[in-house]
Amino acid sequence: MNATLAKKVALRGLLIAAVTGATMLSIPVPGFRLYFNFGEGIIYTAALLLGPAWGAAAGGIGASLADLLLGYPLWAPFTLFIKGTEGYVTGKLGIRSPLLGITSGAAVMTAGYSTMAAVLYGRAAAPVELVTDLLQCGMGAALALAALKPLRQALSRSSGGGM
Repeated sequence: MNATLAKKVALRGLLIAAVTGATMLSIPVPGFRLYFNFGEGIIYTAALLLGPAWGAAAGGIGASLADLLLGYPLWAPFTLFIKGTEGYVTGKLGIRSPLLGITSGAAVMTAGYSTMAAVLYGRAAAPVELVTDLLQCGMGAALALAALKPLRQALSRSSGGGM
């Protein structure tokens, strides 16, 4: 294995672990098997810095691992798809504009989770999920946008132009 591939594998693993850890910093929503978490900022940051494949891997795998570890196994397959798609869309559209990428990724995430909450827990859960997700996406967007420039500069310096 060459050094560049080893660095990519290691970084991808670290990003997945960071999403898992940030997602596990969660606040349960009373009355439903839902929770607010801090993983969105890491997903957006990974996707914007490193592209759609990285965002999809970090978001899908990292967040679904957190679901399993937090005791929400029912959500893990949905999370793998929803957060993976969110990371991919954010990375793909974020090439044009970070704000467009984040907004589009957030739309995927809020639509996916609100729909699944309604299916799993009834229609009353959908608005609760939507409000929680909008707050979560907003906080994640603020974190990612604030971190983007300094992290881009650091990546550029450390790898001679990025991954």
